Amino acid sequence: MLKESFNTGWLFFHGSGTALERTLGGEQTPTPVTLPHDAMILEKRDPNTPAGNASGYYPAGTVYYTKEFTVDDPSGAAYLEFEGVYPKAAVYVNGCLAAQHHNGYTAFTVDLSPFLKKGTNTVKVLVRNGAMSSRWYTGEGIYRDVWLLKGENVHIAPSGVQITVSEADAQAATLLIKTTLVNREPRAHSLVLRHRIGGEEISAPVTLLSGETKTVTLRFTLAQPKLWSTDEPFLYDCETILEGLDEARTRFGVRTLSLDAARGLRINGEPVKLRGGCIHQDHGVIGAVEHNALTKRRIKKLRNAGYNAVRCAHFPTSRTVLEACDEAGMLVMLELCDAWTTPKMDADYSADFLSHWKADASAMVALAFNHPSVILYSIGNEISEVSTPHEAQYGRQICDLIRSLDPTRYLTNCVNPVLSLMDRIPELAVKAGADVNSILNGNAEALAELMASKELGEPLAEAFSYLDIAGYNYAAFRYAADAKQYPHRMMVGAECYPGALYENWQLCKKLPQLIGDFGWAAWDYLGEAGVGQHRYGEALDYDLYGAYPWRTAGCGDFDLIGDRRPVSYWRQIVWGLRKEPYLAVQDPAHYGEKQSPTRWGWSDALHSWNFRGNEGKPIVVEVYSDADEVELLLNGRSVGKQKPVRNKVLFETVYTPGELTAVNLRGGKPAEIDRLTTASDRVHPEQTDLGDGIVEISVKDENGVRNPEAVLTLTAATSGERTILGFGTADPKSEENYFDKTIKTYHGRALIVTRGEGELKIEVL
Repeated sequence: MLKESFNTGWLFFHGSGTALERTLGGEQTPTPVTLPHDAMILEKRDPNTPAGNASGYYPAGTVYYTKEFTVDDPSGAAYLEFEGVYPKAAVYVNGCLAAQHHNGYTAFTVDLSPFLKKGTNTVKVLVRNGAMSSRWYTGEGIYRDVWLLKGENVHIAPSGVQITVSEADAQAATLLIKTTLVNREPRAHSLVLRHRIGGEEISAPVTLLSGETKTVTLRFTLAQPKLWSTDEPFLYDCETILEGLDEARTRFGVRTLSLDAARGLRINGEPVKLRGGCIHQDHGVIGAVEHNALTKRRIKKLRNAGYNAVRCAHFPTSRTVLEACDEAGMLVMLELCDAWTTPKMDADYSADFLSHWKADASAMVALAFNHPSVILYSIGNEISEVSTPHEAQYGRQICDLIRSLDPTRYLTNCVNPVLSLMDRIPELAVKAGADVNSILNGNAEALAELMASKELGEPLAEAFSYLDIAGYNYAAFRYAADAKQYPHRMMVGAECYPGALYENWQLCKKLPQLIGDFGWAAWDYLGEAGVGQHRYGEALDYDLYGAYPWRTAGCGDFDLIGDRRPVSYWRQIVWGLRKEPYLAVQDPAHYGEKQSPTRWGWSDALHSWNFRGNEGKPIVVEVYSDADEVELLLNGRSVGKQKPVRNKVLFETVYTPGELTAVNLRGGKPAEIDRLTTASDRVHPEQTDLGDGIVEISVKDENGVRNPEAVLTLTAATSGERTILGFGTADPKSEENYFDKTIKTYHGRALIVTRGEGELKIEVL
């Protein structure tokens, strides 16, 4: 079918747009918008909003969109494809309800044909987001692309081509190409269906009866295929032609998956350990707006930092993300939901689970089917009821459905044993012969021993038995015990504290059943405000979140605008992918104070040797390294030598501007180095235009050295059709709005994202 963008020409309103609402409140002045659009990111944050830190203190509400469009001939087939509307969308065409879709993360298609008329038509999309529906920032509105599909009454169904690689090696690949065809006419049609891939073609006659929807499967042999892998992510295009009536193009990759307890996970026969990270859907300064270039930038940055897998938590992601992962060679775990029947928020997915899980699981599979990057489906995140025999059966039903739709990928469930068994800890402790009082009083050693016990593993045995891979959230204490007790069980660290990677990765290398580790989080995100904050002084482990004006989680290998934080370099060294050391310097203003980061936090050290006003004061330098020893030099003089522990050493010295150098010593001889130089105060904003409306801004001195402590006030102006989508920094608790045209830099950085043609001018105030 002819597919064209339906993103322009929309009008945006607050409220529901009913006649009663207009009577009581009066007519609104509409705001013209171009999709994708996030209404929530444009709201003023409110410390008293019901969602609180979960949403980053952004309020939610009910909004709607309208658009007029012209139809010359309404006799053919027409659909609207929405890639994502958050949440609970209702689509009206010419005043009639055409479709409802509750899930804010899955795509849906609206059949326009019954409602269209010749001439002007109107579509309205109502979005209800008034309740607390998620534990993170969701965005609000039509935040992904919308497409208009037009064609004949006999056509290929939207997203109607599915390609399965049944077997493949260097000599040949066998493909099963399944095509769904639709005949809306009152007579039968005998047609020819063709598929073309890489210069080869297959065809077959097909008869469609009146009013019939039929799925046709053809077997295609691809000679000497180029296999898709993380290192060489080659993609094919399949051109599907329905004789003179319709055509479709499908991008896919050829690769095989295998899994066993002796050799672990293999792709195309080669063993792979998942170097994974968890990501949410927002893009920081532009909110939840889906943005093709920002998505590719994110996945590319993560890939270059050593990641080979992402977990899209805790919901199905977008087509844009999967396309970026296909192209970059990034493996993907897709996740269905954050709740089954037990709520975590007042109006979360648990309210819809029983009535909608089948449709949502089917939509997740349909999204993933042709994407070689997707290797894992997660059926849930930290589902508390998996340890109860009755409700654990929901997991079996979900797995059975997904396997019937896609038997080629693996299934997991991201289980937190502590949360799943929280109510039964005293009972299980007695059964295990543990000291209950010691555990209830917070004895970490006693609790860890209990967590690794056979008694705590048994209640989860059934929930893990129907999965291909058992997913463990914050449960590394069970890896070795379960590998021994359940020798055929495959495992993955589905969500792990960032600081636990060193120990976890040693187990990944040791245990073939343990296929990888996913850290929380790979990229900072809006909402769950302050969960990764770095604190000083005494702090309670369970006092996790930040009060207003905290906005971001404050965790992630990359900050909100895409700068690598020091933990990312440590992670890369632990993985064995970086030989150079890495310098990070703690803030001397807090020298000697107790550091109390949350479990999702890391040191607040910076890759900088600029601490004006602290000359002569003591300072702590962190060096990450895999060398035998590390030597630290300050202005050419040795500060000392140390052996890394867990790929990290700490040096104490006195802050003196100049040059700080870390030298790896291997076999007693100098090897790789990392160096920091003090930047001068003569700074300017340097712009890097990445194209597609993305401009990075760095505060640098005359020698090109970045100065993180220099704060510049910047103003942005656009001309022509160019508009600002977002302008801001990675500051986790700034009160600036991302739609303001004036901001202050943070750690010497800022990011602006624009849309449309025209000039962009950024100046220092």
